[in-house]
Amino acid sequence: MTSFAPIRFMHFSDVHFGVENYGKLDTETGLSTRLIDFRKSLTFCIEAALSAGIELAVFTGDAYKSRDPSQTHQREFARCLSLLTSAGIPVVLLTGNHDISNARGRANAMEIFGALSAERLFVFDKPGVRVIRTAADRDVQIAALPYLTKSNILASDSLSGSGVQDTTQKVVERYESAIDWLAASCRQAQTLPTIFLGHFSVSSARIGTLQRSYLLNEPEVSKAALIRPEFDYVALGHIHKFQDLNAGFVPPIVYAGSVDRIDFGERSEPKGFVLVEIERGKAAYEFIEAPVRPFLDIEITIKAGDDPTERILDALANENLEQSVVKLVYRVRPEEEPLVDERRIHAALNRAFMKVAVRKEIVNLAEQVPVSKFSEALEPIDALGQYIGQHPEHEQKREQLTARANQLLEELLKEELA
Repeated sequence: MTSFAPIRFMHFSDVHFGVENYGKLDTETGLSTRLIDFRKSLTFCIEAALSAGIELAVFTGDAYKSRDPSQTHQREFARCLSLLTSAGIPVVLLTGNHDISNARGRANAMEIFGALSAERLFVFDKPGVRVIRTAADRDVQIAALPYLTKSNILASDSLSGSGVQDTTQKVVERYESAIDWLAASCRQAQTLPTIFLGHFSVSSARIGTLQRSYLLNEPEVSKAALIRPEFDYVALGHIHKFQDLNAGFVPPIVYAGSVDRIDFGERSEPKGFVLVEIERGKAAYEFIEAPVRPFLDIEITIKAGDDPTERILDALANENLEQSVVKLVYRVRPEEEPLVDERRIHAALNRAFMKVAVRKEIVNLAEQVPVSKFSEALEPIDALGQYIGQHPEHEQKREQLTARANQLLEELLKEELA
């Protein structure tokens, strides 16, 4: 590699070790099967990046599900990082919202890595700019903006009595002011390729259904604030869906997405990492997809004259159930319901890696609308929307009810992470 070649690096994000939804105990290791899944996904990404000849790796936040990760989760993440550092690859780590403790003065989940191996691991838990020497002995400039907590901003700006909108706007202003400061600081080494790292929401980002429900009132930075001549590539974390918000232009503004599926809301999203080549003034990238566990949300409508049980079993036979987390919903007319052999259907689903739920909907022949039997198969917001759709008297309150439901989900998530 000559000194004139672009610098090749790995951008990965939102590892979330500790997410164990739809997992079970692995009897050989004693670990959750979902932790094993996430570890396999991250290991694939790192090994693919090393095979591609990277000389730097950047991680844009949220190593764990919990702000206080277990020793097991810390061990597994450290083992994955060691694949990079043992190959001589410097790793830049940014703190995300899941990495920051709620208790003032307590260490965040990233600090230990900087303390243990400063020559290979570089932690940004405050806004800052630093020049990093890559594995090929070339310099790259990093401008980093970690997640900013509302509570700290409220305390410092005496906004405790302000409304939600005023508070959110103040946080956005703080982010955009920090971006201005970082851009100005980068001008001191303007000849170097420059990577901006951030962990926050951008207003034009596409967000999955479930993640949207707990990012209610999330501060959203404008895309325009990130389109700066000082930045050659903008690497973002926080949103789990891979996307480039400035496709075809400079700089690319890229969410790497999560390395594995968090929930059914992400069942159709590819997961993996971004392989980037950067030089001063331009950057090119490729998304590398990881082979993650399928999440199957199977919907079957029984047609008139079909044997409902055989129709369902035929559909299941065509799916890769053995490796998949599965939900099934089937729709039948009232007169066909007695013909459904649920025992055979459940027996067929026992082949699945995990059977989450089976839901039956009785279709009204005259109106052709399903009379749903709600269960855990539905995400909360989807269930609420379906309920309102079947009760027209609540339609005028749909927006109010949905907003309140989102607020409750956000409060539950905060309690879980506390």
